[in-house]
Amino acid sequence: MFIGTVSYARSGARTVRLRALMLGATALAALSTQPAFAADAPATDAEIVVTGSQIQREGFVSPTPVTGVNSADLARVGAPNIADALNQLPALKPSVTPSSVGNLSKLAGGNYLDLRGLTYLRTLTLIDGKRYVPGNPEGAINTNLIPQALISAVDVVTGGASAAYGSDAVAGVVNLKLDNKLDGLKGSLQGGITDHNDSRNYLASGAFGKFFAEGRGHILIGAEFAQNSGIADANRRKWARNRSVIVNPLYDGVSNEPLYIHVNDAKTSFTSPGGVITSGPLSGVAFGANGTTFPFRNGTSFTADNTMDGGDGDPLASPYVLETPLKRRAFYAGGDFEISDAVVLYGSLSYGRSSFTEMAVPGYDTFTIQADNAYLPQSIKDVIAASNGGISSFSLGRGNLDYGIGGISQKATTWHGIGGVKGQLGGSWSYDASYSYGRTHNLTLFTGNVMPANRAQALDAVINPATGGIVCRSTLTNPGNGCVPLNLFGVGSASAEAIDYITGTSVRDWVIKQQTADIVIRGEPFSTWAGPISMAVGGEWRRQSVNVTSDPISIARRFRLGNTQPFYGRVTVKEAFAELVVPLAADESWAKNIDLNLAGRITDYSTSGTVKTWKAGLNYTVNDDIRFRATRSRDIRAPNINELFQKGQTLIFGVNDTAIGQRYNVSAISGGNPFLKPEKANTLTFGVVLSPSFVPRFNLSVDVYDIKIKGAIGSLGAQTLVDRCNAGDQSFCQLAPRGGDGRITSLLIAPVNFQEIQARGIDVEAAYRVPVLAGNLNLQALINYTDKLDLVGDGSVTHFAGNTDQPLLDGVGGTARWKVTSSATYSTERYNVSLTGRYISGGAITKDGSTLDDNHVRGRLYLDISGEVTLLRTSNDGKVALFAVVKNALDKDPPFTGYQFQTARQLYDVIGRQYTAGVRFNF
Repeated sequence: MFIGTVSYARSGARTVRLRALMLGATALAALSTQPAFAADAPATDAEIVVTGSQIQREGFVSPTPVTGVNSADLARVGAPNIADALNQLPALKPSVTPSSVGNLSKLAGGNYLDLRGLTYLRTLTLIDGKRYVPGNPEGAINTNLIPQALISAVDVVTGGASAAYGSDAVAGVVNLKLDNKLDGLKGSLQGGITDHNDSRNYLASGAFGKFFAEGRGHILIGAEFAQNSGIADANRRKWARNRSVIVNPLYDGVSNEPLYIHVNDAKTSFTSPGGVITSGPLSGVAFGANGTTFPFRNGTSFTADNTMDGGDGDPLASPYVLETPLKRRAFYAGGDFEISDAVVLYGSLSYGRSSFTEMAVPGYDTFTIQADNAYLPQSIKDVIAASNGGISSFSLGRGNLDYGIGGISQKATTWHGIGGVKGQLGGSWSYDASYSYGRTHNLTLFTGNVMPANRAQALDAVINPATGGIVCRSTLTNPGNGCVPLNLFGVGSASAEAIDYITGTSVRDWVIKQQTADIVIRGEPFSTWAGPISMAVGGEWRRQSVNVTSDPISIARRFRLGNTQPFYGRVTVKEAFAELVVPLAADESWAKNIDLNLAGRITDYSTSGTVKTWKAGLNYTVNDDIRFRATRSRDIRAPNINELFQKGQTLIFGVNDTAIGQRYNVSAISGGNPFLKPEKANTLTFGVVLSPSFVPRFNLSVDVYDIKIKGAIGSLGAQTLVDRCNAGDQSFCQLAPRGGDGRITSLLIAPVNFQEIQARGIDVEAAYRVPVLAGNLNLQALINYTDKLDLVGDGSVTHFAGNTDQPLLDGVGGTARWKVTSSATYSTERYNVSLTGRYISGGAITKDGSTLDDNHVRGRLYLDISGEVTLLRTSNDGKVALFAVVKNALDKDPPFTGYQFQTARQLYDVIGRQYTAGVRFNF
């Protein structure tokens, strides 16, 4: 799509594969008609830009690599959200989108950017170089909040930038630049649908800008309305359909048989949709409609861990939301007015709202049923009576899809206001000072949420000897307790009144507030033999608070899921920074120019103390054909309020407990850790930029990056906790206590500074433009090769580069070694046609290949086709154009991994072929 690259390979096979890929990819269609290195163009005093530096000096180019994306790039993708377009950049990983974390309520429906696969928490997202109010207690920015029509360009700083911009810029910075020079009206109307007649979406986005008072003032207004019907059930896709992995029944720990095998119809062996008896003489009796009974059919690969292939059990890969349905609205109004050269006032107010309702993840439970249960079918009662007291109770395994699955309903509103003043101080000196205040309110309701205590009472249904009616046993001794008896023998057997009694609504209510005040002064204090030294100094004060409330039942932890515990947290941050650009050589025979870029920042956190960050960079421009660049930096990420103060909520995880040879659900309580310290990262980048004069209109850059994060904050996943305990580490067993039946009763999950993250790789960007007939042909590509993405902690090293493993939906996980976006576009005054190729390599499914029967998946090459035809042009260079996009035109399915929802949703396209069409205009 955007830009192209070439890169080295470690083996001849990889070289051949990459060469073939690139030959095909350069024939692909692109969406950009700008040079590949537009982001390295000099900044002007008239605009705020992020170039990896606070210095805004004509001719200065930051040594930190920056990828620029312009409005034409974004428009031609035809994406309903800007994040969908940006995530096609290989440096970004679509870790948190409506289709990758649809079942994680704290992030569902949002779009959060993730550079280098280091998670969205380590990518700083800015709007016009300023911080925006977060969308959740973790401090991340939801890109759904800004109308797309307002965005003129995006700068992606792919290197550590904490010294220049503060905390969270460990992986880099994404800056959304607003069209503050717009003079007129522009916008788009579009709609889209998939081959499966789902994910139906529309987008209406518009912006209006106007200069007034002889150009001294400017206003900018924007609005956006969007809706996506989502995909309620992943099993609509043929690559899903309850395929999963189960324990291999032939595994004995001695032979070469793997521990897990892939199957196409994974089921539980201890539960069924309508219930199955799993103990005593009645074991194997299942319940159908209206309480009818039938023999429970085991699958063909029945295993001791309660899973099997086929049979009558509950689906192991239960129906889950593939894409969150979402409605969103966004509004923006801003402007500036020049009173004099020394005083320019500016301000803006923005508002965003989003909402969705979706199904929760289905589950299954086991219950003890008493022999005198009033709802037992007569055939079962006869067997019990014939046992002469030999059957006093039995175990029932039951899915909850028809009575207790529940749903998630969320409404989020955000508004943000900023006011500031900037101007000239005389000579080369200028200033910019601003204050902002923002507020996010996020109300999430977990509806139809089962209350286990009520369910236990309701399940114990008996005949009232006084009336002959069916009541709860507890009602016999406490007639006013309101218990409604529950019949779970057969799908659909539970009455509406009983379901109302055993379920309720768990509430999670977030209110996030953020204030910021900042000032930066720029100028040139003196000159050296090679030119003027440029300087930027400034400071920032920031206060962020989170107030989380819930309902009394949740506070008492009486729901199966949710149970958010109220807390209040506040962090105050004070920062001071300075940055210098020192020219060391200019217009020499051996150097067109050499610039040294130095930056330092001191940050004081009210919660975790004082930290220092710094950056040293060098630009060596040999001549117009070649430039070398290198940076070394210390970057940080401070613990967010959620990590520090969260009081916990209850989640349900399915675990394989090898200690007792069973698979079952276990509740986990997550919480915060007030003793966390900031993460510290050491980042090194170096590369070369080529614009050879003997190949006009060709640009190429190659950059190597190496990032080491120490004291990284993380929480181990539920399965990892269980595995570590079963491996003999008693420190983890303390977080996983067991009950009398040997099963784990609960898990405690809390973040700690126990990890080290290591990331290393190569970025290559290339672009070539050549006139052809009446138009231009643009060939572009971007490539990222990830050599290392390691998670080090607790004496173990987890290698994520080249595999699909994702232990946590929102944590560091598997990433492709090769990610390529390469394209070609032919454009004229009347039309343009584009074909884009996006390649994501395959690799291992898990780190330990001996545990799985087939541990490798092949990569995917996706082809996107787009085109635009101009219908009307106006005298002021405005136009009206029709456009169409076919994404994933070959309808490539994602690879089947068997883990984490059947595929790696954070890597591959799970939606399938998508059609988008609409009209664009600007006047």
